[in-house]
Amino acid sequence: MITAEPRRMLVLAGAAAHASRTRSVAELVCRDIAAAGGRPVLRDLAEHPLPLLHADPDGANLADVQIQAAEADAMIWVTPCYHGSYSGILKNCLDHLREDALRGKPVGVVAVGASLTAVSACDHLRAVARTLGCVTAPTQAVVSGGGLLDDGADSGAYPRIVRMIGELHALTGVTGVLRQCATADVGSPA
Repeated sequence: MITAEPRRMLVLAGAAAHASRTRSVAELVCRDIAAAGGRPVLRDLAEHPLPLLHADPDGANLADVQIQAAEADAMIWVTPCYHGSYSGILKNCLDHLREDALRGKPVGVVAVGASLTAVSACDHLRAVARTLGCVTAPTQAVVSGGGLLDDGADSGAYPRIVRMIGELHALTGVTGVLRQCATADVGSPA
């Protein structure tokens, strides 16, 4: 259980389908965030579509997701694995987010696929997170196979999801202090 103030964690569900295994896994992640004392915010990109980058800078959902990302203490990116990588709808969302709002922010990654080869989607998302200046949790999860178990994930992925959420809570405390130091005015008197 988390003893500090609850952490707000934005969970981005990156499947284009309204009803998907990715959405189910994202809902499981949100339940586990709440069980660990956090405050989950689920953003299903199928329900809140974003315009293509540079196509409509005033898109209806654009400001909302940018605010949610900026206000989140941490993020978890949940994606289906398409052709060995993460989804285009999640890529488009990440392209819209501001680097200065993400720098130093803890991020967890979860891939949903037919087999454990979906780990490549996690690897690709880790590279994107590094490029945006985010700090990724050491643990990632790959939900594989055709179905979900009663707890919402396959037996190997569920403990990894729980561990990743715990790591994000810990990282949020550390990176929050670092982010405050980075934005402090170094020219002001002590």
